[in-house]
Amino acid sequence: MEPLRIGISARGLNSYFSGPREYIEGFVSAFVRLAAPHQVYLYYNTDKFKGRYPQAIERILPETHYLVWDHIQLPMALARDAIDLAIYPKGAISLFSPCRAASIILDMGYFYPKLNAYKMLDTIYQRAILKYSARRAWGVFTISQHTADDVVRLTNITAAKVQNIYGGVYEHFAPVTDKPMLRSVRERYNIQTPFIFYPTTISPRKNIERVLDAFEQVQGAIPHHLYFTGKMSWKSSAAEERINGSLSARVHRLGSVAPEDMPSLYSLAEFTIYPSLFEGLGIPLLEAFKCGSPTLTSDQSCLPEVAGDAALIVEGYNVNSIAEGMKKLAQSPSLRADLRQKGFERVKRFSWENTTQTALEWINAHWEQ
Repeated sequence: MEPLRIGISARGLNSYFSGPREYIEGFVSAFVRLAAPHQVYLYYNTDKFKGRYPQAIERILPETHYLVWDHIQLPMALARDAIDLAIYPKGAISLFSPCRAASIILDMGYFYPKLNAYKMLDTIYQRAILKYSARRAWGVFTISQHTADDVVRLTNITAAKVQNIYGGVYEHFAPVTDKPMLRSVRERYNIQTPFIFYPTTISPRKNIERVLDAFEQVQGAIPHHLYFTGKMSWKSSAAEERINGSLSARVHRLGSVAPEDMPSLYSLAEFTIYPSLFEGLGIPLLEAFKCGSPTLTSDQSCLPEVAGDAALIVEGYNVNSIAEGMKKLAQSPSLRADLRQKGFERVKRFSWENTTQTALEWINAHWEQ
């Protein structure tokens, strides 16, 4: 096949630091590096990323409302550059895409009303645009097999059109052993040890209320503090009141943490928990594995698929199960040591290079079909 002009919608790079932002940045960085002989075009909505990827041709489309940017400005730019294939890492394909389109669908959480995770108008729009995008796309990439199955079931497209590509972890995630660095991070965030680490936003799908109930059950039996990261999100006021109220002596929210400090926090924690109710991939699991932090996660959505045998898996909707899991990890050094080693092995399966190669192989194999 002839080399293609491949455009990537990179508007998501300008969002706050989060799992989706981390995924987009990891995918774009690896894709630009490995896409040759294809030529990659990147489309930003800000000039602050210009020059970051010299191997690509970078275009800056003026900042506007995201609907205007996605559905008017971007397709016009794709047409001007005669793009052969446009990749949309946030799932939503431009309504007027002038070329073949590939959507990366991160998850289908908007189709699970039980989660109560999103505002009504966001839910209505996202359900409509994700269905449209899956059906309109030339190809659909997903970041877990659970999401791939969801896409096929919820949008009624053929499984042959869907390719799971997983994801990876930033290179700077690794065990931190430098004592001055660890001391600096501990002092900067006023960390009290030993502690349990939950790297998450405070939102319904992250299962915060049950985690707080579980910690309240076990705090008399273990000496640990519990630290959350992340910003307050949709319907988080009740959890915030509890964190700042009756549980404030042992439960703390760090807020937005500098990305470069995260490996130190994983390394300082006695163990990490991620008992979320719904994820597309669960990048914090991979970060914890890479940093050597023993991990607990839930039996929901893709999390058992990603964790394998490298995490202690509990019932996400069962407070007693979460509490027992936290207590077991807190009181068993041998279990923590076993999960630490299994995490190091498990995370080797997930890399941005593997993700990108899988996507490129699918594109190359299907382009002439």
